[in-house]
Amino acid sequence: MTRIVQAGKLSNGHWNGSVSANDTTLDLASIAETLDDYYVVVNPKAKTRCIDGRHDPGLNEAELGPQVPGGATGAALAYRLGVDRDDLTRGTFLSDFESMLNNYLRLGLTPGGHRDNGDHADGGVGCGAIDSVAKVLECISEPRLVEDSKRLTRAILAEDFVRDDYLRVLGASVVLGAHANDYFAQNNELLPLLEEKAPGSVSTLTGTHNEKLVIVNFVPGTTFASNRFADSHNGMQAFGYDVWRSKELAALLLPQDSEYIDRWRFITARVMITIATLMALTDGSLQVVFRLPIDV
Repeated sequence: MTRIVQAGKLSNGHWNGSVSANDTTLDLASIAETLDDYYVVVNPKAKTRCIDGRHDPGLNEAELGPQVPGGATGAALAYRLGVDRDDLTRGTFLSDFESMLNNYLRLGLTPGGHRDNGDHADGGVGCGAIDSVAKVLECISEPRLVEDSKRLTRAILAEDFVRDDYLRVLGASVVLGAHANDYFAQNNELLPLLEEKAPGSVSTLTGTHNEKLVIVNFVPGTTFASNRFADSHNGMQAFGYDVWRSKELAALLLPQDSEYIDRWRFITARVMITIATLMALTDGSLQVVFRLPIDV
């Protein structure tokens, strides 16, 4: 059993992206009534999916993996910002990604990523969490966006929100951003590396962005059937974020009690990166829905 909470628009301001819901009047009440129909049990062997709502022609609803921005790539950036004690002026995103990818494989997790078929009529991108990761990093610390970032991070983490963790990730993003050109210089090698180490893990999405909704899913072990939702709603799409997966991954990466603080810093960074990805992709007008366990 779950409960659906409508959390309003992402923002009253105007974000940096082009994906918009301003031209649409959503019947959120009707969507909320049937939302559980579009959630299925995660297949633990299925590849990790991005939050992107576009059509994946290779998607098998019996084998859906969890949705997180950029898969292992987003986890790599979260680890760098929230946990890693190395000098933030050194290293590359490629090396961080390779390290995180090795962690995924070591832990028996199936990484994933995507490109698209090149249809960018809406000004979209391949994978916003990969192709636009430098812009995502900028959004974390962009002064006019910080208030929205903090508000949404607090809303998602609820009682687990820690101001010092938020400020730590915010500060790390500023330092890393000053060296972004060097840090992200080898990003074109990310997907080839993923395909080499995890064959078949890269999907090719089709069509343009038509997301009107962001669904933050807190129910462990479940994920959004994005293709079926769009097919049932005249092509309207939704961004889906399985926040439970970020918590699960943090516990796997940092299993000891002594790593508890780092675990929550990783989760905080993962949530902040998710919000920043939406800032880079959307104009802030999309509606937000939380899907929560009934006992929350």
